[in-house]
Amino acid sequence: MEQSFIRTGTRHAKNPPAVTLMITGLLLLWSSVPAIAGTGSWNGSHSGATLFPAESTELENRDDAEEMENDTLYVLEFLLARDVVEREPVDVVDSYTIDDSRAWCFARIHNSQKMQNVYFEWHHEGELYFRMNARVGTSNNWRTYSSVGLQPGQWRVLLRDRHGTILDERTFEVAG
Repeated sequence: MEQSFIRTGTRHAKNPPAVTLMITGLLLLWSSVPAIAGTGSWNGSHSGATLFPAESTELENRDDAEEMENDTLYVLEFLLARDVVEREPVDVVDSYTIDDSRAWCFARIHNSQKMQNVYFEWHHEGELYFRMNARVGTSNNWRTYSSVGLQPGQWRVLLRDRHGTILDERTFEVAG
């Protein structure tokens, strides 16, 4: 049996143990999903991740700096890392080897409006591999992340807003 787990980005001190166990039990149902995801803000609040079926959407990158200044949601950092601990990236990287086993993508986001959805999209060899919804609350320093198990080949991870616009992206290759 393949060992897998789901780790969320924060721990919420207000969750009683029974609720935490119930949530953990529900998450274990998804143990065959090849991804780990979590969200959280700098003040310790927490929002769980929601899995969505893979959908193909091709939208243009946003490149208008004036538009970004007026947006209520924009990316401050979008990094690849070897891990995310306490909502912070550990060992920021530009690429991975197959020995790494997992790729982690960390995003620091500014959102001046109400809770919004963003989507991590992981593409492997040009095909959508995994898509994850992350809720982003009102904060100038909201941190969220996603992770997938690695396979050799070309990878691309995108962060999209609720309209499907690409907010940021990274590409990397895993040698086999």
